[in-house]
Amino acid sequence: MKIPFIYTIPTWELALFLFASMMLCIYLGNYIGKRYHKEYEREGTVLGSLFALLGLLLAFTFSMSVNRHDKRLDIIVEESNDIGTAILRADLYPEDQRQLFRADFKQYVEARIAFFNAGTDLEKIVATQKESGIISQRMWDRAMQQSKIPTNQVASMQMIPALNAMIDITNTRWYANIAKVPDMVLYLLYILTCSCGFYSGYLSKANKKIDLVNIMGFCILTCMVVWVIIDMDRPRTGFVNMEKTHQAIVDLRNMFR
Repeated sequence: MKIPFIYTIPTWELALFLFASMMLCIYLGNYIGKRYHKEYEREGTVLGSLFALLGLLLAFTFSMSVNRHDKRLDIIVEESNDIGTAILRADLYPEDQRQLFRADFKQYVEARIAFFNAGTDLEKIVATQKESGIISQRMWDRAMQQSKIPTNQVASMQMIPALNAMIDITNTRWYANIAKVPDMVLYLLYILTCSCGFYSGYLSKANKKIDLVNIMGFCILTCMVVWVIIDMDRPRTGFVNMEKTHQAIVDLRNMFR
């Protein structure tokens, strides 16, 4: 799996780069405006339209990032519930099979915990995903074999749907993690913020001096919003992570005590 270039750069570096770009565009616009700018009646309307477009894109991107983040959290809770259900249904089997299932489930839970703890190490992520797949396949094969034994058919009829849900949710979680805000949207956001900065500086030539307080405030607030947008889109790193919700899977260890 190829990681998009923008997601290989730390969030704080992206925010700092955006801030520097906006300030540069503002001063560049002011420099050009002092030499070439001529007054036009509808300039304020154009600037207002640019800021309205920027606000709309920020709101759209923020909403997209929040929705993806919330969905990832819901999937973790759902996976925890699916694993817990399957563990409980192992009790329907005779003691010998029950112990085999519970031993596999214990390994499976540890593999899913390791999947999260792998952080941004792609090799470890793939390895833990593969390990959980091997363990779940082993349990699936055992359940299918037990379904052929008349005395265990009822237990298998309960276990097979639970295993199926448990296996499916791992695939759902994997693709929810790699689903990001499209790169093109982030690039467009960068271009639009720089354009707003440039045009603001261009139209401020009449004041001869840039209002540094307003300009800095605008740049800092915009960069903070973009920072949060990107940070929420990186579930394994950053300040807005899924560590607290992941505790739902860690707590499954208590079922083996």
